[in-house]
Amino acid sequence: MKLFKNLIIEIKLLVKKITGNYITKKIRGNEKEYLDLYNNCLNKQKNNDFINKNFDNDEIEFVNKLSLKTQIVKKSSELNFIHGFYIFYYLKKYVEKNNVKNISILETGTARGFSSVIMSYLLHSKKISYKIYTIDVIPNDKKIYWNCITDLRYGKITRKELLKNYHHLLQNIIFLCGTSRKILKKLVIERINFSFLDSSHDYDDVKFEFDYIEKNIKTGDVVFFDDYTPSLFPGIVRLVKEIQTMDRYNVTIISSNHHRGYAICEKK
Repeated sequence: MKLFKNLIIEIKLLVKKITGNYITKKIRGNEKEYLDLYNNCLNKQKNNDFINKNFDNDEIEFVNKLSLKTQIVKKSSELNFIHGFYIFYYLKKYVEKNNVKNISILETGTARGFSSVIMSYLLHSKKISYKIYTIDVIPNDKKIYWNCITDLRYGKITRKELLKNYHHLLQNIIFLCGTSRKILKKLVIERINFSFLDSSHDYDDVKFEFDYIEKNIKTGDVVFFDDYTPSLFPGIVRLVKEIQTMDRYNVTIISSNHHRGYAICEKK
């Protein structure tokens, strides 16, 4: 059964490589639709106590502006990019608590680059030496439609082109193309101070990612799970509950709404 499932995944990836339709094969919306979605998110965010309490205006503006290109998409579920602020908050907390001068980060699920660029922005602003390793099946140099507002102006573009306004923040981001299983079997990182997991939500896959990370972390290091949502992603919830029983991590569960939750695991 597992071999059959992996075969299906490989076939789907092969089709995407051949067609170039990693996200969508056509432009999904018009400018008004994307801007309406964006403004709706901003309006919901205005009275968010967590954001208003923990971020200054420049930081909020940076995340919001980046989100227009990387988070505002046409899809059936409710849009929510508050995870960008949570990543920012917990990475900043980690850096300040541990007086970090050098840091290595692992991300699975690059997508359009939202999370990686936010982490790079924070570390760059604090003049910390860093490397961000980010993994996705979408190549960094493949021209595709991204299901975002830039499709309307530029058509098919690469991720590098999508993020061209943030080129100074891409220099320390290492984009790795492939499944996390294939990449992590070859990737060597001495220590993973902070990680953000948001690729496959299958239990076996995310467990594989966590097992790799756990071999390379020390006390105080953080593993951040996106999509801790029992009704939608039971595999992630199952793994986090197993981590809680280990008693080797301090686990914080956050629910931003009924569609999206997060689990932050700090090594004791």
